[in-house]
Amino acid sequence: MRTVYFAVEGRTDAPVAQRLIRLVGFRPQEAIVAGGKSRLDPRIPALNRSGVQINWLILRDLDHDAPCASQLIGGLLRESRRMPRVALRSPIRAMESWLPADGDGFAREFSVSRHRVPDDPDHLDNPKRSVVNLCGTSRKSEIRAAMLPRTGSRRQVGPAYTDRISTFARGLWSPERALERSPSLRRTIAALRRLVDEGIWT
Repeated sequence: MRTVYFAVEGRTDAPVAQRLIRLVGFRPQEAIVAGGKSRLDPRIPALNRSGVQINWLILRDLDHDAPCASQLIGGLLRESRRMPRVALRSPIRAMESWLPADGDGFAREFSVSRHRVPDDPDHLDNPKRSVVNLCGTSRKSEIRAAMLPRTGSRRQVGPAYTDRISTFARGLWSPERALERSPSLRRTIAALRRLVDEGIWT
C-alpha cells in the first residue's frame, strides 16, 4: 500500500493523522510527533522541501496564532511555495475540535449527553478546555477522573487525558460523521482526496 508520512504536534494528534490517511486509502507512517508546536514549526520548511519526493500530511493547530489558516500556513512555510505532495493543514482552532464534531461517537465514548456536545466545534475558543469540561459532565466517575485535572494541579487536563483521547481517535471516532459539523475537517479531507484523485500522492 502507498505511504504518507505525517508530522504532528503531539501524541493525541497522531491517531487523527493516521485515520485521515487511511480514509483516503494510504498507509500512514509516523515521522514526527514533535511535542509541541514550538518544536514542530522550525522543521516544517525542511519537511516541505522533502515533499518533492515524499507524501506528507502535516497537522498544526491554528490556536490564536494567526487570523486564519492560510496566513498561519504561509508563515510556517516562510513564504516558500508548498510542494505538491505536502498537505499542510490547520485544525481550527485545534485538533480537539475535530473529535466532538462526531457528536454521536463522542457522547458514547465519554458517556456524556448528546445534547451537550457542541454542533459547531470549529467555533470553540479553546477546544481542549471545552473537551475537558464536557467530560466533566460524564455519567462515569472513571472518565471524570481520567479527563479532569486533579484538585490543585496546574495541568489543564487529567492524568489519562492523552490515552483516552487517543483511544477515541483510533476507534469510535468517525471522520465521516465529524466532517458534517467541522468545516475545517471537511476541507482537510477534501484536500487529501484531491491529492489522491489527481495522482499527486502516489
